[in-house]
Amino acid sequence: MKRDGISGGMMLFSYDELKKHVQEDFERFCGMGFDETQVLPAVLDEFQHGQDFTQTENICIHVILVLCYEENGWDAAPVRSKIKQLTKGECYESACPALGDAADRFPSDFKAAMEQPHLPAVQAGA
Repeated sequence: MKRDGISGGMMLFSYDELKKHVQEDFERFCGMGFDETQVLPAVLDEFQHGQDFTQTENICIHVILVLCYEENGWDAAPVRSKIKQLTKGECYESACPALGDAADRFPSDFKAAMEQPHLPAVQAGA
């Protein structure tokens, strides 16, 4: 278990384990026909009722889901907005102490998740 720098609790999974589980849940729910409005609450429901669910895990799940949404061409803006609410404008570094050896990988995921997607420009007359 990893120490949660935000809430003081212990993370149940390492960041890499959590990422794997969230990606698997995302794929499973998509396979069940869930749309982008249904996947976020469904994935969160898999984790948030656990006794040891932490704020850091919550932030990590949202970051991972933004990456999954964008990889699948879904609108990630609502999930990105939720990350901003969860971090209350604080930088992602507040979550890093709880991530242990994954603290070097999380910042790049966080940065990728928080960047606005770069959509191709629409050609005039197309």
